Amino acid sequence: MRTKDVRVGETYRCEVPFALPWRRYRPETLGDSWWPLSWLRGTYFPLSVVDVDTTARTAHGLVMIEGSTRVTVELTEDQAREAGLPPRDGYQVSGMLLDTEGEPVGLPRINSLTVPLRWLHPVDTHVSPSHHDASARQIP
Repeated sequence: MRTKDVRVGETYRCEVPFALPWRRYRPETLGDSWWPLSWLRGTYFPLSVVDVDTTARTAHGLVMIEGSTRVTVELTEDQAREAGLPPRDGYQVSGMLLDTEGEPVGLPRINSLTVPLRWLHPVDTHVSPSHHDASARQIP
């Protein structure tokens, strides 16, 4: 998309190309997003734009992926003492989050990515036939 067409607060379909040439998509421009985007080549996913860099022609956005039912909670000192544990910091309880019927509850995860504006497309347009849905891989 063109820089002037991308709006903060809107959600777009991001189509990551199959090839990420080093000279065009530099880690200095994409920042920490460069590595996860290398795993997402040839995929598409929804990206909610939170910032646009007109100089670098990139968008910083949030992508929500299906999460896990696994949770970890750190115990307070009072909770550890009531459980009869020796006094020290850092006790954690890990397990599965269940609803009132005992069914697992999946917590979504949100990741942030910086992508070139040219990868963004309106969500109501056709997906490139060569790309597949990244949500099946749960990578973003």
